[in-house]
Amino acid sequence: MSLIPTVKKIKTQELRDKVAGLAESDNDNMQFPTHAVYKNDEIVGGWSVAGFPLLLCWHHSNKVSARDSMIINSTMDAVMDSAGHPIWWMACNSESPYYNHVEKLGFKHVWPTNIIIKGV
Repeated sequence: MSLIPTVKKIKTQELRDKVAGLAESDNDNMQFPTHAVYKNDEIVGGWSVAGFPLLLCWHHSNKVSARDSMIINSTMDAVMDSAGHPIWWMACNSESPYYNHVEKLGFKHVWPTNIIIKGV
């Protein structure tokens, strides 16, 4: 037993599901954990470290039409598929004209959040 938190790579689907379930029971949406955080031999957190790609994109709000977005979305699917990524995250600003249409384009709103950045 350790009072100091430790992080261990998840190596089984069973543990991945357990961490995701514990996160959900704590009102979080950790869907694809790659690491479990332990304290006193209890899982107290999860990380997703490069578990799948994050797509950050910008399209001009006045110069890209709905038709353009359909073409761009098709290209995005092809690029991600050819890179071997069957699933990915995409950040979408809630103020974007695209935001209210993402589900029609096959995306799923996961949870309201902010993406933050940090360097080391």
